[in-house]
Amino acid sequence: MWTRRARGHRHRATLATATLACLAVLLTATPAAATWVQQHATTWGKAARTVDGDTVYVDVWGDGTSATQSIRNSGIQAMEVGQCHASQAGALMHSLTYGKAVRLSSRYASAVSLGRPVRFVDVETRSGYLDPQLALLKAGQAVPLVIPPETGRWVQYSTAAQQAALSGQNLWNPTFCGYGPQQALPIKLWVNYDGDGNEAQNPNAEYVRLLNQGTATLHLGGWWVRTGAQDSYRFPAGTAVPAGTYITLYVGKGARTGQHFYWGASAPKFGNVDEGAYGNGAYLFDPQGDLRAHAIYPCFVSCTDARKGNVRVTADPVREVITLTNTAATRSDLSFLVVSVGGSTYELPRTWLGPGASVRVHTGTGHNTSTDYYWGRSSHLLVDSGGRVFLRTAEDIRLGCDDWGNVSCPNPL
Repeated sequence: MWTRRARGHRHRATLATATLACLAVLLTATPAAATWVQQHATTWGKAARTVDGDTVYVDVWGDGTSATQSIRNSGIQAMEVGQCHASQAGALMHSLTYGKAVRLSSRYASAVSLGRPVRFVDVETRSGYLDPQLALLKAGQAVPLVIPPETGRWVQYSTAAQQAALSGQNLWNPTFCGYGPQQALPIKLWVNYDGDGNEAQNPNAEYVRLLNQGTATLHLGGWWVRTGAQDSYRFPAGTAVPAGTYITLYVGKGARTGQHFYWGASAPKFGNVDEGAYGNGAYLFDPQGDLRAHAIYPCFVSCTDARKGNVRVTADPVREVITLTNTAATRSDLSFLVVSVGGSTYELPRTWLGPGASVRVHTGTGHNTSTDYYWGRSSHLLVDSGGRVFLRTAEDIRLGCDDWGNVSCPNPL
């Protein structure tokens, strides 16, 4: 007990010192330094101070001042000061950058976040440049975050984060901040990033689902979900997910119920990778600050699925029906898989198919049965001239495809 209290006192003292240091640096920064950086897509300087895992102060060369400029590291998000993992991320960024010559670069000189230029901070070495953002991701000390308009390196950074997640180190260790609560309860989380229709008009077409795969009720009061950005949603006291059931957190606004929650956003949060956007993720933290479940899309690492090639997808554009058939020799779980046609998607309800069994997805309206589902569209979706339909996981692992007319499925998927 004494060790835990002493550790906490040291932690608070460190945070207080860091906060005072940040204030001191803010007072020394000048508009001239900021203007210089925002007028040049690439500049150089010397890293003078580290605020946290994703903010570095740099004495920028050529700006005509000796003041330092706050730089927001591009492509990553470390935990905020005061949260679990924050001090470790800040220490690593400090060790990689402090006192060293750095290059600040962006394809867009105007890229900014909360008044800070957004730049890739690369450390100059004798053999080239070292990428500290990538180093934090590989060490499991940050999550990937694209801050538009700078979208460079996002594939590399998302891949590094997914590799770190598999290793279960640091941020990806679910007991790093302490054991519990309900530590042994298995939780599955996924993102419907490509909502049916226009998410800009209906942000609730995007949502995060959270499934309790355990045998006891999951009590979520005080737990929180976030994307890579600082946009967390905290579940209210009394939130409970009985064993085997799920809740849905919609991106937009609405009236909360026991199973439906609303982030309150007026715009989408998750880009559609099928339409050329960058990927994203959702992360569930317990009250201690441990990351207990996550989903990063699209999948770049260990993108295998036993159902791939074992579900036959058949599209009938005349009848506007998509048939899914289990071709495996064993029973297959298709629950919550996504049927995707162009910019439209349909998430399957809980679905188990025996060997050789099929379920039909009708694009029109009707009442679901055990063998027939209804998308609910009021107009034709399977264009007669040609198209293709995918069956995929929430992480964009494609399990099957069918095409017709003048369009072909990719090979391989």
